Amino acid sequence: MFSIPKASQTTFIYGPTVYKNLIPEDHILCRINKQVDFSFVNEACKDLYSQNQGRPVKNLPEIMFRSAIVQFLMDYSDRQMEDAARYNLIIKWFIGIPIEDRSYDHSALGDFRDRLGEKRWKKLFFVILKQIEDAGFAKGNQSADATHVIANIAIPGTIGLIRQGIKAIMEEIETVDPKLFEELGGKKTADKKEKLHTLKPDEKKTKLVDVVEEARAIRDKAEKLESPSVKQKIEQLNQILNENIEVKNGKVQKKKEHVKNKLVSIVDEDARHGAKSDSKPFTGYKANIMKSDDGFVTNIIGTAGNTYDGDVLLPLVDEKTENSSKPQKIRGDTHYGSAENRFQMLQRRITVVAPIQEGFNPTGLLSQDKFILDKTSVTCPAGNRTMISNYNKKEGTTTFYFKKEICNQCLLKDQCTKQEGRTITIGKHHDLVMEAKEYNKTQDFKDDMKERAHIEPKNAEMKRFHGMERARYWGL
Repeated sequence: MFSIPKASQTTFIYGPTVYKNLIPEDHILCRINKQVDFSFVNEACKDLYSQNQGRPVKNLPEIMFRSAIVQFLMDYSDRQMEDAARYNLIIKWFIGIPIEDRSYDHSALGDFRDRLGEKRWKKLFFVILKQIEDAGFAKGNQSADATHVIANIAIPGTIGLIRQGIKAIMEEIETVDPKLFEELGGKKTADKKEKLHTLKPDEKKTKLVDVVEEARAIRDKAEKLESPSVKQKIEQLNQILNENIEVKNGKVQKKKEHVKNKLVSIVDEDARHGAKSDSKPFTGYKANIMKSDDGFVTNIIGTAGNTYDGDVLLPLVDEKTENSSKPQKIRGDTHYGSAENRFQMLQRRITVVAPIQEGFNPTGLLSQDKFILDKTSVTCPAGNRTMISNYNKKEGTTTFYFKKEICNQCLLKDQCTKQEGRTITIGKHHDLVMEAKEYNKTQDFKDDMKERAHIEPKNAEMKRFHGMERARYWGL
């Protein structure tokens, strides 16, 4: 537990009575300091700083880690945190800097994050979570959800993105071959900005053609260089051109078709286009969160904005289980209730509680949930039954076939299939899904969904008060 330094002589600065009178015991930082033991931080981070150069590093990691907690709690930037550590008495006390000290420069915070890295950040997080669990909290059933985080960038248009690609290549060429850099236009080319807001639609189309030609010319020149860093930027520019540009009837134009996993910025290469709903797109990331029933965030994994929520359930649960405790039940929305997720969690002796996605047929014809399925037969909405099936050992699926003679005479055929006969494929985890459907009819399921809904206010709290609405940094 962190303690206030004792002076050899009781003074106004160090007098414990002064702190007791000035710092309220019910302040959030006092409560954190009382309940959390941070003494493990220095030992866990002792290899991050040299012990043989300069002053020996004793409690700097703990100071920086405590500062990071304050930063996210109060939604401070690095510079705001520097000021708070210098002038705010309770923050100065909490992070462990003597009151007469000037504090650290804001750059020390970024340096500490870089030294620590994501894995060790998580390690320290789970040590604190273990302390919370040992105190009797944060265990038991959990809920999962994903919320969007806006990327901390200005989103460029197609021309702007190509310009970013040109600039990135030019910067590498300047380092590797200054002569070629100047031949290609030097800083004028690298830093060129297009005033697109003044252009008319036809002028923008012409400008796009010009920028694409310029990008290709620079790329072709750069390909003669053997530098790996230049080649990496060439690949990046090619990706931008391939994802955004197409040639039709000999004319360069913006690509109209949707491109999956599209690069949206070179400034933040990991950001991606995503959607909260069909009408609410965003660009950035997703915070995939797990929360205990008593309100503690027990794990969080950041992913690109186009990541499917359900794909993150396994790593979210496995990471928590490996580092703290295993939940008995995990609740989620429809995205988390896939048959594969249910099966994988069952292997871990964890129950998934989530709505079953309603049957959907992209052709607009009758969906599979209109059919009555069992292990040996399938009955269609018109009452026709088939037992003709084929088992795919590799996929673990069973496909049932309705004879064309039956389908051709059926009054519902036009609503059911465009083929000669309808086929129905039953997945390898069909029984699990059927069990879930039965459970989802119960009052227990309704209670589970009411409890799961509490994670959404937690997401809103982190966005509104702790800076999660917009990413602080670039990249995952």
